Amino acid sequence: MTTSSETAQPTTEPPRGPIVARAGRYYRNTRFIMVLILFGYGLWSIRDGFFAWPKANAEALERARQEAVQKGLDPDKVVDPEKVVPHPGLDVPFNKVIGVAMPPLALALLAWVLYNSRGQYLLDGQTLHVPGHPPVPFENITEIDKRLWDRKGIAYIRYDLGDGRKGRLRLDDFVYDRDATDEIYRRIEQYINPAQAGSEPPENTKAQG
Repeated sequence: MTTSSETAQPTTEPPRGPIVARAGRYYRNTRFIMVLILFGYGLWSIRDGFFAWPKANAEALERARQEAVQKGLDPDKVVDPEKVVPHPGLDVPFNKVIGVAMPPLALALLAWVLYNSRGQYLLDGQTLHVPGHPPVPFENITEIDKRLWDRKGIAYIRYDLGDGRKGRLRLDDFVYDRDATDEIYRRIEQYINPAQAGSEPPENTKAQG
């Protein structure tokens, strides 16, 4: 009887080249839409609050006064502006406030979105580059706070580069490209704690050393 032996297939390690996580499209696009809505609503409110509605109110009030005069009545006594104008009360002042506030708010939101998602995450070998921080070699990572990772895809990484240069950077797979950010996180976790890299992690992981 002939027996065939199974030949083990070699497993290849995935490429260890640089990983780049750019700003997430969904994050930016949804917030750009919010900016457009806020800015557009502000412009519309400027139109209504400063131009269209005051003009409509003035025209309606003038018509009511003319009708009173034609009937031989005193318009100052018989015409109640709050009852004849189409936009009484706080309609006009409210739109003025919204019109003045919304465009700057929209521009502030745009500036924050661009700042919060500026640049890119870059993992080059075992050195992590994150906007606003110096390059951080894996060996200088002191702690990973992963309490928000499973629920929100956010991890805080503390590092110590010596000479008093310490800091805490954030990995966020919603703000930046998810697949690339998750792979960067996986490699950091694998380096810091290879025994638990594939298992359920505790809330905080401290680097050994």
